[in-house]
Amino acid sequence: MRYLIRTLFISFFLFFSGAPFAADKTLLRVQLQWFDQSQFAGFYVAETRKHFEREGLQVEILPKSSDIDPISVLQSGEVDIAVSNLSNAWGSMQSASTVTNIAQLFERSGLQVICRISHGVIRPEDMVGKKIGFWGIGDDRMVVSMLNVMGFGASDVEFVRQRSDGKDLIDGQVDCATAMSYNESISILNSGVAADDLLILQPEEFGLANIEDGLYVRSDRLRDPNFRQTLVKFVRALQKGWEDTRLAPTLAIDSVLRVKPELDRNFQYQMLEAILSLIPSEQSKFGVLDLRQLDRQAAQIQNHTEDFYWKDLIWTYQVIDSLKISQGNGHVYSPSTLYYVNQFVSHFWFKVLVFFGTFVFALNALLDAINRGYDLWGRVVLAMLGGVGGGTLRDIIIGFERQPFFYVADVRYPLGILIVVCIVSLAVWIRPELPGTKGFKLLQKYSDMIGFSFLAITGAVIAINANMPWFWAPICAALSCAGGGMLKDIVINKEPVTFRGAINEEVAVVGALILVGGLYIANKYEHSPEPVWLSVGGCIGLVFAIKWLIYTYGWRYPARLTAISGRSSEGSK
Repeated sequence: MRYLIRTLFISFFLFFSGAPFAADKTLLRVQLQWFDQSQFAGFYVAETRKHFEREGLQVEILPKSSDIDPISVLQSGEVDIAVSNLSNAWGSMQSASTVTNIAQLFERSGLQVICRISHGVIRPEDMVGKKIGFWGIGDDRMVVSMLNVMGFGASDVEFVRQRSDGKDLIDGQVDCATAMSYNESISILNSGVAADDLLILQPEEFGLANIEDGLYVRSDRLRDPNFRQTLVKFVRALQKGWEDTRLAPTLAIDSVLRVKPELDRNFQYQMLEAILSLIPSEQSKFGVLDLRQLDRQAAQIQNHTEDFYWKDLIWTYQVIDSLKISQGNGHVYSPSTLYYVNQFVSHFWFKVLVFFGTFVFALNALLDAINRGYDLWGRVVLAMLGGVGGGTLRDIIIGFERQPFFYVADVRYPLGILIVVCIVSLAVWIRPELPGTKGFKLLQKYSDMIGFSFLAITGAVIAINANMPWFWAPICAALSCAGGGMLKDIVINKEPVTFRGAINEEVAVVGALILVGGLYIANKYEHSPEPVWLSVGGCIGLVFAIKWLIYTYGWRYPARLTAISGRSSEGSK
């Protein structure tokens, strides 16, 4: 009797304590872009494993049920989230409310163009004059973009609306067909078509991008902080769903078949294998839209329209940044900030000035070698230490991500230093007084200031891109522009001047610290590269200005400080 009463009490407590929890669940309606299949296994697993429920969400997953595309359903307000590709999202924004990508599931495209070699398509350019099967969901534009890369146009092929599952290519009614690597490509091979009869072309081979399977919401709803927080919960649960799918694919297939039992298990397993190759295996990359691909596809789309206003509206990192922070692995900088930084430092003229700085540092070390009467080999060794030694120390600290060393991967660094050694050695041989002339010293001074400025900020940027804690940025900045000089001084048994009152590495540290703060502020302007460019460019100018003041006015540490240090050292002996 006592056991029965206890059981009833516990049941009564759980019922009434659980009721409010169920009532408080937030309802989310999610529109898939296709019918139920393994393409969406992570959604079903997240539901089966109750990841949505643990986040306080009640998620209704809606498969495609008509010819209406998911973005149109989203814009009508019938659903909260839609799974779609970028091309379709862009096309739907022309006459309706805007939509925004809040998380990207596929990190690369599954779209392919498959041609029958037996139909005379041996090379990509053989598509000209052939029949191309397409669905009309933006895949035809991708084919046209491929043709454009090869110097052809849409009129050079015949587009034909195709049936599902690659049947027209299988039956020989078309010579080529658009296909998904996780669907039609499998069906074509399963039908008995020999693999060696197929020429498979992918957008990446043509330098093109096709962003697929992103999560889109209505842009106006992102102004609501509660909705943004709900999206964070949804993406976190979905991330766990895909992680479980990768760990237990057989159980994932069971979840798919539970939703749609009539599906073929073997085919769905083949599909899931292909899908998992498109979704990032590193959890830190889950949901992150690659802005390089976005810019690439935007350029492709711009070839078909002049309406380019959508580019800054169609994506945001607000949800992904909040997700990473909630998981304790957030980066100090948003992916957009890092992207704009890389854009800046990848510019041709920035790279030229980095090379210039490296060669100037090599020149300074070379002059030391000449003054000490070193032979040609000794000059090369010392110049290499001065030019790339600092960057080597920096890259050793950063680790595997910077392997092989930059001067090993790019032969222009050692080759340029060798040319500097040969030219300067020849010039000094012809005119021994040259290094001591006023004009040469003036040129050397300003070259050193320019090179120092660019190498210091470059070192800080490399540390930031390597996802190191923020305080490593000033350390790597100092090493990049002063480490080589210290290595050179050690080799020639000379005490580094920067240890005895000269102000040098401190300038790099100041510039890097200001860069860290500037880029942190730039995070708030994810669609504007200007704050990033201003931060990087401004810090280069600041470092140059401080170096100029030091050279001009002879600034050093106070003599009393260095004298005290000297007496302490003597006393310790």
